[in-house]
Amino acid sequence: MNDFDTWNKLKKKIEIDTNEPNRFPKEGEVWMSSLGKNIGFEQNGSGDNFSRPVLIIKKFNNHMFWSVPLSSKQKNFDFYFNYVDPNGQKASAILAQIKLISVKRIERKMYDIQNKFFEEIKQKLKSFL
Repeated sequence: MNDFDTWNKLKKKIEIDTNEPNRFPKEGEVWMSSLGKNIGFEQNGSGDNFSRPVLIIKKFNNHMFWSVPLSSKQKNFDFYFNYVDPNGQKASAILAQIKLISVKRIERKMYDIQNKFFEEIKQKLKSFL
């Protein structure tokens, strides 16, 4: 339960820190993001900022966008998209966990995903709908 209390304090701090976005993510970019301490099988962030990388799927405006959490663990499930990032590291987009998030949650850009991977991910997401 302590993790939930810690995350709640950090979440309050993130909310009041700034009202105007000073980061402008674009579709196809991977950003480190404070996803928090979640429930059940939802992907958690880790570390002091409860962070994990997310892929920006659809930007609606400068305040919110759809994202997909990433993992370094690759699995052979329909809702995992496995790829190798620009640094040569294995990565997976967990497509079943698409999430609308605020720009306030993002911390820093990590890299751009290859366009061919991004297009495949979008097609796979469309197939789920």
